[in-house]
Amino acid sequence: MSDATDAPPADDANAPPAINDPEPAETMDELTARHRREIKSLEGEKRAALKNAKSKGKKAKAAIKEAEFKYECMERDLKERHRQEVEALNGGSAGVEADGASPEQVGEDVVDAEAAFKSVSFDASAAQQQTQLEQQQTEQQLAEAKRLKALEKKLKKKNAQKQKELDREKRIEQENSTAEVHADGNCLYRAVAAQAVRLGVRSDIADGDGGYKKMRELCATILMEGREEYEPFAELDHDPHHPASTYEEYVDHVRSTSTWGGQLELRALSHGLQCPIVVFSAEGPPLTMGEEYNSGDDNGDGGGWEKRKAVLVSFHRYYYALGEHYNSVVPLEARS
Repeated sequence: MSDATDAPPADDANAPPAINDPEPAETMDELTARHRREIKSLEGEKRAALKNAKSKGKKAKAAIKEAEFKYECMERDLKERHRQEVEALNGGSAGVEADGASPEQVGEDVVDAEAAFKSVSFDASAAQQQTQLEQQQTEQQLAEAKRLKALEKKLKKKNAQKQKELDREKRIEQENSTAEVHADGNCLYRAVAAQAVRLGVRSDIADGDGGYKKMRELCATILMEGREEYEPFAELDHDPHHPASTYEEYVDHVRSTSTWGGQLELRALSHGLQCPIVVFSAEGPPLTMGEEYNSGDDNGDGGGWEKRKAVLVSFHRYYYALGEHYNSVVPLEARS
C-alpha cells in the first residue's frame, strides 16, 4: 500500500487561474515603423487642416496661423512621446538591440520626422503667402476698377458738357454765325477786336490781326484807371494764368504778354468800348457785361441788349483741346 503523500496532488477547483505571459514587447524595428505611421498620420492631418484653413476667405490668414500653432504643439508632444518610448525600449542602455536597431538609427528616424514636419510648415507658410498675394491682387483689381470707373464718370461728364456745348452752339447758329479766332492766349482780345470792327466803335482798329494788341492796351488802361473797382477781383498769386504778386504786375501782364483774359478783362473792355459785351456759353444763358451801356432794346434772349450795338463772343470750356477759348459771334442779319 502506497503512501498518500506519494500520489500526485488532485486538481483544486478553488485554485487561482494561471497567469498568462505578457504580450511580447515591440522590437525596435516595430517601434520605429509605428512612429513613422504616427508621424505620417499627423502630417496628413496637418495638410488637411491647412487646406481647410486656406478656404476660409478673409479669415484664411488667422485660420492658417491657428492650425500651425495647434499642430506645432501636437508635433512637439508626439516627438516627446516617441523619445520616451525609445528610451523605455532601450532600458536606458546605449547598446545595439537584438533586432539590429541602434540609438543612432533611432536618432536618424527622429531627424527624418522633423524634416517631414518642416516640410509641412514650409507648405503652410507658402499657402499663407499665396493667400496674402491673392488678397493683394484682389485689392489691386478693386482699386483699378474704382479708378477706371471714376475715369469713365469723368469722361462721361466731360462728353456731356461737350455735347451740351455743341447743342447750345447749334442754337446760337440758328440766329448767329460763329467766327473762329486763333486759339492762343490772345483769343479773347482777338474776338473783341473783331466785334469792335463790326460795330465800328473803334475807327483806329483795322480788320486785321493786330487789333488784339490795341484791345490789350485799352484793357490795361481801364484796369489802372478804375483800380479801386477792379483790383479786388484780380486774382494775384493764385491764378496760374497771371503769375503776378501785385496789381501793377497783373496789369502789365494784360498789356504786354499773351496772358489769357476772363470776366474781369471783359468788364474793363466793355467800359473802354462803352458798349455791352454778351458772352454765350454752354453753361447757361448769355452773360452780359456792361449792361449800363444797353440801348434798352430786348430781343428776347434775356440779356436786354441789341445785337447790332453789343459785342458778341462765345466762350468754350471743353470744345477745344487747349482748354478755354473765345470766338467772335456775328448775327446773321449783320451779314445780309
